[in-house]
Amino acid sequence: MKFVVAALACLMVLVSPFYARSAGVGDQAPAFSLKDMKGNTVTLDSLKGKVVFLDFWASWCDPCKEELPELELLYSKYGKDGFEVIGVSVDKSESNVAAFLKKRPVSFTILPNIKGDVAEAYGLPGMPTGYIIGKDGVIRHRHVGFARAFLPVYEKEITELLKR
Repeated sequence: MKFVVAALACLMVLVSPFYARSAGVGDQAPAFSLKDMKGNTVTLDSLKGKVVFLDFWASWCDPCKEELPELELLYSKYGKDGFEVIGVSVDKSESNVAAFLKKRPVSFTILPNIKGDVAEAYGLPGMPTGYIIGKDGVIRHRHVGFARAFLPVYEKEITELLKR
């Protein structure tokens, strides 16, 4: 039953007109300003000069549950080199985000997007969706969904961008 609910929720994201236009590779990453779980404001502009993995996820998304710990490992490996992971939750309740993170804590920044405006600006094609953004603020790679087979690709893309 849990799988069916998650599958239906993912399908709703895919067909929702709310997520009609998808930010793509080569586009300037849409600017945003959101508060993290501690109330601090985080903007995309504040991350210029870093390679950013901007990950849109939700507590109800099963692939997201698998992906976040893997992103944590990448962050711990490359964070000192100018790599940031920013997790943008599309959950409709900050308490859902907090409860999820209590069970599965991460050290990278989590930004609840309760209003959905940032998710709308990126036009998510599915869940999770990750954007690897270069130091110049341009989207260099986009990944929809998650499988462990993606990890070597993520790492290759991240290390190449860190060298630039």
